[in-house]
Amino acid sequence: MATDARTPGRTCPITYRTRASAIARLTPLQADSFYVVGGLYGNLEALDAIEALAGHEAATGLPRPQLVFNGDFHWFDAEPAWFAAVQRRVGAHTASLGNVEAELLDPQPGAGCGCAYPASTPEQTVAWSNAIMARLQEAARIADPLVNELRALPPQLRLQVGNCRIGVVHGDPESLAGWGLELDAMPPIGDSHPRLEQWFLDADVDLLASSHTCRCFAQSFPGGRAVFNNGAAGMPDFAGDSRIMITRLSRHPPVLPEGHGSVCRTRVRDAHVDAILLPWDREAFLRRFDGVWGRKSPAQLSYRRRITDGPDHHAAAACRIHA
Repeated sequence: MATDARTPGRTCPITYRTRASAIARLTPLQADSFYVVGGLYGNLEALDAIEALAGHEAATGLPRPQLVFNGDFHWFDAEPAWFAAVQRRVGAHTASLGNVEAELLDPQPGAGCGCAYPASTPEQTVAWSNAIMARLQEAARIADPLVNELRALPPQLRLQVGNCRIGVVHGDPESLAGWGLELDAMPPIGDSHPRLEQWFLDADVDLLASSHTCRCFAQSFPGGRAVFNNGAAGMPDFAGDSRIMITRLSRHPPVLPEGHGSVCRTRVRDAHVDAILLPWDREAFLRRFDGVWGRKSPAQLSYRRRITDGPDHHAAAACRIHA
């Protein structure tokens, strides 16, 4: 059955539109190390693990990484105290908007979750996401003063590590909920395509860091450019692997504790760029999750199996770095 692009959850509000050229005009945040954390989804236990890794790096004598949240740091936290805790902790770092935060700030008629899901996404998945958003909006209304903090967040960010210029987006450079940096949109390894080349040129960057699509990958392109999409930092990213993923950008290679790993890495100018897998306290998160989302709730039906088993995605398909 054909899908209707006007269905809530498949639409992209006009307010989501962005331009790659806007990234070029931003003043860059500069540091020796950044963690880009896309799609935290309200997972405080994942955030504990990410902050602990930053502390570990500092303890080894490396610069402490600055945390950058590129949208959708809210999602499962549809309970006022949980929502407030996420907002306070993310607010201590740098953040930009995702479609989730945009729909909390200014719900758009007919947008649903604001995910702009493509036709390949099943209707049931779209309906579950719309229902999750409706419940999250109720929790956010109770925590209204905290929601107002989101108004200061930009849709895009510009980072710099050494001479490596990084554009940080949620979806793609043209839309907060764009799917142009999804794995299926990528050309064959070693190739590029005109739209990508234009985005790099207009944004004046060497690397694009994104999230939104929940499916991680890293790919290099001619001219020493790359895209790193960390999937979702609040859920496992590979089948049979409970670890979560962030994108690390640094002047220094990582020194990782036991249980952590770099599933894909490259150099982009001065920057070491790694897709880092981190262990986290999944059981503690599931207790929190199950306490808010009952057995037949949309979040349980849509996401719990991914949290326990991981998605149907594998590291071999995600690392697309051309030698």
